[in-house]
Amino acid sequence: MVVELLIRFVKKAILNYLRGVTSIMMQGSAARNEASLFSDREGNILLGNIGFTVITKSLIRDVLSYPLLLRFLRNIDKSNLNEVIQKPLILLKPFEVSLIPYRYLSEGYVPPDIWVFEMVKAGKIVYGENVLSLFNTTFGLDAGFRMVTNRLFGLNLCLPLIARSDFDSKVKMLAVNYESVKGILAALEALLFLLGKYRPTYSERGPLASEVVEAYAETFEETDDALETFKLASKLKLDPHGLERLSPIEYWFKSRSLLGVCLKIYNFQGNSKRYKLRNDHGARLSHVTKVKDVLKFIANGKFDPRILLPMDNVEETATRLMLSCVFSMTPRLCGKPSGVKKLISASRYSNFLHTRGEWYEITDHLKYFRPN
Repeated sequence: MVVELLIRFVKKAILNYLRGVTSIMMQGSAARNEASLFSDREGNILLGNIGFTVITKSLIRDVLSYPLLLRFLRNIDKSNLNEVIQKPLILLKPFEVSLIPYRYLSEGYVPPDIWVFEMVKAGKIVYGENVLSLFNTTFGLDAGFRMVTNRLFGLNLCLPLIARSDFDSKVKMLAVNYESVKGILAALEALLFLLGKYRPTYSERGPLASEVVEAYAETFEETDDALETFKLASKLKLDPHGLERLSPIEYWFKSRSLLGVCLKIYNFQGNSKRYKLRNDHGARLSHVTKVKDVLKFIANGKFDPRILLPMDNVEETATRLMLSCVFSMTPRLCGKPSGVKKLISASRYSNFLHTRGEWYEITDHLKYFRPN
């Protein structure tokens, strides 16, 4: 009920700010009815984000309006959302909205990716024309490698918290545990890619954990522990209420360990090269992305000169720095923030590069709502 309410609320905002919309589709776990909602007597906490893919036939006008929509969503706690909820609500992450020109989609300029595959399989159209058949859903093995690095960036966001080890609120503890769960599941998913057994939903992927552990048994330090960790993470993603019983620091290191195993396997098999578009289609889509980045920074009162540079160079630097930070962290450093100040600074800077100019930690986007 809470998730559906948020979907309707954001859909209305999209249609209010973007005038050339022909289709709005859901992406991510919310599209598959697998969204992680933690609910107790005190209220509801939405741990994941809700993603939307918007197709527009008015490219210039909607690209100009797009930053205004993002500003509204970033400041959604100042909206009237509290008038329609029935008990306190916390949003841990911002909404994701991807804007795609209809012409680029119809002419095949949108590159295949894992999010496209899952979105098409979920088939959740919340507005307008069904254009899912126009998406290319054939993605390469490098999609698994990119998923692993993205989830390592998620662990990197948690690094300042586990360094301080001062989980003074349920939300902070849940945030770290949830990122760790997603990291563990990314390891499972990336290895399913290599086995050719990837499935579009968490509920389908979880039961395949034993096949992954058996296939790569020589790489895992303890196969039984790896299997149980995969099974527990699959259960927690679908029902997050057990997250509060986990040790954030212990689970963070479990997640890092399994993601590290994936990196070794991908490097050994030569599948770790970053995906790059080497054609005019990719260049055209990249140009639109860069224009949106410029407008997004202007809308938020910022301008980052890095958006004028090749993003591949920035992303590679961010990834190398992040890997150095995440794998430099040790259990004995937890709870000693004064001893890891340089590590935390480097960690934050890698995320700054990765997010194209946003300084934030994992709980910085929290939005609190209380019913009127």
